[in-house]
Amino acid sequence: MILGEHSVVYGYPAIACALDQFITIDWQLRQDTEIHIHSELATFQTHINSLESHPKLQFVLKALHAFQPYIKQGLNITIQSEFSSTIGLGSSAAVLAAMLDGLNTLTQQHHSTTDLFEIGHSIIIDIQGRGSGTDLAASLTGGGIFFEPKPNDGSQANITKLSLTLPLCLLYAGYKTPTADVLAFVAQQWQDQPKQLKQLYQQMGQTTLNAFKTLQKHTQIEGGENFSEFYQSLQTYQGLMEQLGVSDKTLNGLIQQLTQCPTIHAAKISGSGLGDCVLGLGTLPCKTQQN
Repeated sequence: MILGEHSVVYGYPAIACALDQFITIDWQLRQDTEIHIHSELATFQTHINSLESHPKLQFVLKALHAFQPYIKQGLNITIQSEFSSTIGLGSSAAVLAAMLDGLNTLTQQHHSTTDLFEIGHSIIIDIQGRGSGTDLAASLTGGGIFFEPKPNDGSQANITKLSLTLPLCLLYAGYKTPTADVLAFVAQQWQDQPKQLKQLYQQMGQTTLNAFKTLQKHTQIEGGENFSEFYQSLQTYQGLMEQLGVSDKTLNGLIQQLTQCPTIHAAKISGSGLGDCVLGLGTLPCKTQQN
């Protein structure tokens, strides 16, 4: 997430991008109708005609359910990741995207990216109860995206691919609070100020929209004065995250260290907060030290 944390859950836009660290799925057809799943989270066997559940493989099995009518023989599915599932980089969405795209190819269903997003988003809602699907959209599309959630009128979400290159660096706080827990924390903290919370989300949404309009004027971000307005949007959003109450001492310390580096133009939380990652816009030639 570059911009749009929290507010995107309530219908406002977001800017996000895929990373250059990958989750890879290796597919092998079997001669029977068994499904064998191998990953760092779990090893599991089930049957295509009677798919059983597994608490650590929910996204994998829900994707199989979605394509079940079109799967005619068994599969060996091996999932490998270049990053940990605990650091908040959208690993669940990446697995879901890879599963949906792979099954779409194997079963020759020819679903569009938008179709796969709709299938995947319904799976996310089914498992988590809520979620904008921004990370799923970024994983399915690749590169940078401007994401507009599904409106209340029932029409589809809108995913706009951005033609830009962002020099980004990420620092992991060393811990992550589950997004659902952070959302519950925010709801509790603001339960007596619903009007003020709504206004805060509106400010977040407008900040993201302003940043998108700035990006539309440029095709590549390389640093410099021309992008001061975009950098300011990130700083503004970080201030709003602090108002929301999700930027804790560790995150604030990491952001301060990043902003002191002369090659970093802006820094903010990337994710729901209370842990997770801090995003820096720029390069990081200097070493950061955590006290």
